[in-house]
Amino acid sequence: MAATYLTRTQGTPTGDGKKATFSFWMNPSYMTIGSGTFGLWEIRDPSITASFDIAIDNGQIWYGVLQGSWIGSLIPNWRPYNFNAWNHIVGVYDSAQANDYDRMKIYINGKDVRTDYGGYSTETYVAQDTASTALAASSSYTQKWGRYADTSTYIWDGYMAQCIFVDGEAYQASTFGSTDATTGEWKPKSDGEIRAAVTFGDQGSLLPFSDASNLGYDYQTAGRSTTNDFTVTGSGFKTLENPSNMFPVLNNKDNYYVNSTYTNGNTTITTPTSAYTWATTTLGVSTGKWYFENYVSTGASSTENMTGIAAGPSINNAEQLGGEPDTYSYYGGGQIWADGSAAVSAMPTYTAGDYIGCAFDLDNNKIYWHKNGTYINSGDPSAGTGGQTITAPDAQTFANRTGFYFAAVGDYSSTAGGVYNINMGNGVFGTTALSGTTYSDSDGQGIFKYTVPTGYKCINTKQIKTYG
Repeated sequence: MAATYLTRTQGTPTGDGKKATFSFWMNPSYMTIGSGTFGLWEIRDPSITASFDIAIDNGQIWYGVLQGSWIGSLIPNWRPYNFNAWNHIVGVYDSAQANDYDRMKIYINGKDVRTDYGGYSTETYVAQDTASTALAASSSYTQKWGRYADTSTYIWDGYMAQCIFVDGEAYQASTFGSTDATTGEWKPKSDGEIRAAVTFGDQGSLLPFSDASNLGYDYQTAGRSTTNDFTVTGSGFKTLENPSNMFPVLNNKDNYYVNSTYTNGNTTITTPTSAYTWATTTLGVSTGKWYFENYVSTGASSTENMTGIAAGPSINNAEQLGGEPDTYSYYGGGQIWADGSAAVSAMPTYTAGDYIGCAFDLDNNKIYWHKNGTYINSGDPSAGTGGQTITAPDAQTFANRTGFYFAAVGDYSSTAGGVYNINMGNGVFGTTALSGTTYSDSDGQGIFKYTVPTGYKCINTKQIKTYG
């Protein structure tokens, strides 16, 4: 996560520094692709004269070997343009190989970049039998996940999953992932499958981030009988987001009129003081019953806050959520806005410190809201009574209509912005993970602060496949 990295000081390696493999899943989320350097994984000496690195540099994956100068460097033509998708990256070092292109390899989503994934814009290979100083170095060298060159500006912003380093062996991408027989998508293998196939070596590790209290724990053995644990620095946290099940986040590509700042994996939005409009999430639905929550950590002009759904992205910077057709919101000033006008007044107001829950039913075309767990407007989504009528997805007339509805937040003020933290089931508001009593939908999906109404589901790719 943002401004978070993991480190461990190596013991003395026993290998010759001629073989290694790293494997991880990444979701860039909200990081600024196109400028700057963001560390993914490295081994580096304190004087920065020798290293073994994988990073994103100016929007491109970069894999390099430093020994006084850069003796090996690969930069794929492929760029991670989809900021809300998971990608699997595998890097292999095997300097004994006769062919130079077999000595350093990058696999992206199971495919060899050189032959099957667009090739390289930079392609410099190490000489045969080159021993990487960083791989065979003394115990003064440091391994890092999510940071590059001990520079604070080079810390990774986004999600990572199943981070693996193998010391002394060269493995292909198929060791760590496989193609789904039904969907054709590249998917991760289980930790157990990887343990059975891999010899990690004395400096290797497997970080599944399964222990929320100890994110740096190494599980190269299931019972942690062998460990190379990492120290966590920063405010990162475990979420339910993973390569096998994606949760929607606020869509930072839908920001032309919104002009907001997105943080915390695109789950937090800070709206500007110069406009009022709304931001939508990355996954929409057209059928089914769905639930999400919004925590207002800073209110826009006290009560100028909007929580609801929209048929598509905003179309200008001077129309609030609910002020256009097929958009609906619970307004912090104490109103329900629907289809372009204030439909219901004398509702409870809300401001900073309040949690707003939203349940919307696309089978019966109704929407409900609660303030801190109490539903407004005599609504009861579990019973299907009360609630605000909405336009059916296939009858939308909004200028940016999509046939889907998206969770949305925004403000109704052009003089003061707000800070909104959306929980689509990931179990986190901003940087604060939910603890104590929490709630999931009836399928055990999602982590919420308040009870999920009967029959309503958490929006994620697994639930959309079943219900959406």
